[in-house]
Amino acid sequence: MNKFKIELPPCGLLLGSGIYPMSKDYLLCTLHGHQSWMPQSFTPQEMIEKIIEDNQGNVAQLWGTARGYSPATIAEWQYALDEIGVHVPEPDWEKQTNLKAHECEVIKAHPERNGAGVLRFIREAAQRGIYTMLIYVSANPEWAKQFQNSGKFYLGYDFGERYTFRLDDSNPLEKVTLKAFVDDLMERVREHVDARRAAGWGPIYATSGNFYVDYEIAAGTDVPLLEDFAFSPLNIASALSRGLYRQYNLPLWGSHLAHEHYSWIPNASEHKWHLLRGAMYMKYMSGCKIILNESGNWFVEASLCEDSPKHSLPRVPLAPGEADWGGHKPIQYIPYIEDARRHFGKINYNAPIACRYRREISDFYDFVKANGTPQGQPESTIAIAKGNYDLCNFRFSPQYAIAGAYTLADQNPAWYEGVPERGWNIVKRVFYPTPNVIDPFENPFLSGTPFGQVDIVSFAQDRLEAKFLHANYKALLFAGWNTASPRQYSILTEYVREGGVLFISIPQLSTNMTRNFNNYEVGELVHGGDFSELCGVRVLGRGERIYWATAPDNNEKLGFRFPRRFGILATPMGKIEIVDADIEVLAVDDEQAYPLVLRHKLGAGAVYFLNSWAYPGAFDQDFGPGSTRTSPGLVGMLYRHIAKNARGLVWITDDGDEPRTECEYLNVSYFPEAGKICLYNIDPARQHSVFLHAFGRCERVELQAAEFRMFEASISGLR
Repeated sequence: MNKFKIELPPCGLLLGSGIYPMSKDYLLCTLHGHQSWMPQSFTPQEMIEKIIEDNQGNVAQLWGTARGYSPATIAEWQYALDEIGVHVPEPDWEKQTNLKAHECEVIKAHPERNGAGVLRFIREAAQRGIYTMLIYVSANPEWAKQFQNSGKFYLGYDFGERYTFRLDDSNPLEKVTLKAFVDDLMERVREHVDARRAAGWGPIYATSGNFYVDYEIAAGTDVPLLEDFAFSPLNIASALSRGLYRQYNLPLWGSHLAHEHYSWIPNASEHKWHLLRGAMYMKYMSGCKIILNESGNWFVEASLCEDSPKHSLPRVPLAPGEADWGGHKPIQYIPYIEDARRHFGKINYNAPIACRYRREISDFYDFVKANGTPQGQPESTIAIAKGNYDLCNFRFSPQYAIAGAYTLADQNPAWYEGVPERGWNIVKRVFYPTPNVIDPFENPFLSGTPFGQVDIVSFAQDRLEAKFLHANYKALLFAGWNTASPRQYSILTEYVREGGVLFISIPQLSTNMTRNFNNYEVGELVHGGDFSELCGVRVLGRGERIYWATAPDNNEKLGFRFPRRFGILATPMGKIEIVDADIEVLAVDDEQAYPLVLRHKLGAGAVYFLNSWAYPGAFDQDFGPGSTRTSPGLVGMLYRHIAKNARGLVWITDDGDEPRTECEYLNVSYFPEAGKICLYNIDPARQHSVFLHAFGRCERVELQAAEFRMFEASISGLR
């Protein structure tokens, strides 16, 4: 059980934004495309006052100072040298003095003060009722051990995007395994987490846009704080975070909204602000208890949209490799400062974009203070299994290498994302569809929840237990890569025997760790392919290639009947021996009627077994007789069938029976602990209506464009 307990404020939500030490006239340049002029300087005390005066929530996410700032700024924010009567002069651009912090002799003379400014910020924020979280911050042990003296107002330390996978060039490429990547990553994360925890830094957070955050949690990190917008759809990030929260008994989970950098939509478009509002409401109703806006509300930092006012500021010509993260080269941009200052009014605290950000955050904070936040987590009776060693990017792209191993992938293309990763497309299409609600722009961000809140649980390191699965989920559906093991097989068998419903395919029961998902042998499968107990079959080898799938005669349990076809698949099935005399065949190949989807009863539960030699992603297509533009494909139909039978106490439908097109525009969640139901229409232009089913009763509900509604969990509360 996690030893940290984070106390929530009376409104039930920790809401805030990034707080950056800033030095006016400095240029932060991290890449050719990222040049960010600092238009102002604020003291720590001024920033705390602005949070309160502008109603910007109750949290300050304090960023470290290794971003190219003046010695005077670092002396105040990081070292608090003024407390000991030491003064560091402001930069003199004309004389080119006091420009580089790493050359400041005064700072060098007081290394023992590193962290004193951070402690002062935490204390002064706490005195004003503001919580502090640290990200990318360093401090000497004598200061760090005092951070927690502010009690509940100190939230802990976030190591951010510090870790990724790496390939040791000393290892022969043909011997590299998925396990080797994971073991190396976890060792480095664990070392850092253990060191910070031992030094008294408190709860440890991980903020990144990476799908492998489950391994960072498995390595000891306390709270996932996924970088939304960089990771999308937003509901998928919530599903993974919520699943990890439940299975690791975490203090809470949160969202780091990188809206300014990664929403990409022009600032002049109202869609830009609909995305920000929608993100906050969707996180609120999905069980998120920390929402942090990364940037935008204090000054314009990002330039990843066509109408950013930053494009009017001077660009400093830099040769390749001259990008300056550490602020060591300010002399290079001195000739451009005067021109840059003429534009600072477009990007500073008083600029229209920053003011709009603060208004949106303030409005949402007013809503939270007035309405509170539903206690606990929303009902989620369905889980998607993220398999062991699933190290994909999540946004399926054949150009992405698994674990960033491009050198390896160039020699062995199986290390590029492929059929295993394509299975996540089916999950998104069925459980988190993203209709076109921000036309003419693409919408990878906002999704509906036609089957309610669906969790993603991780089999990282085979740490999931059958008892946990059975206590939380009626159905467990595999989607992408999985490296199986005898222990995992036992866990799944126990889960089904106790009443769970499982979907799985042949390669997801393989023990392979080298990305061999096409030309594997039966010997690589768990128990040599003898899945008699779990699936009711023995896999004997690779079978015939299937082109179209269809339903057996007189069977339409999956929602379609012959002569409907699914394909064109061009993928091999497994050659199997059926050992369960009562097994039910639900789909077959179109030529020989060979079993493709089988349902095997085990104890109080059942297994839907896909008899495919390829991963379910091979079925992410539907071209054939009866196919439609909105079809989720064969596996998608199977997901829908299982999900419909695994719903909880509250759900939505288009027509009283099925969740169809209308449900793709709505988010729904039910909080059993709070007795609250939430509905949100992600469409900013049109109203949508659905049937809301709750506790055996049903009533039609209509939501106006972009409307959020929360009410007591009874049908009488709808009107």
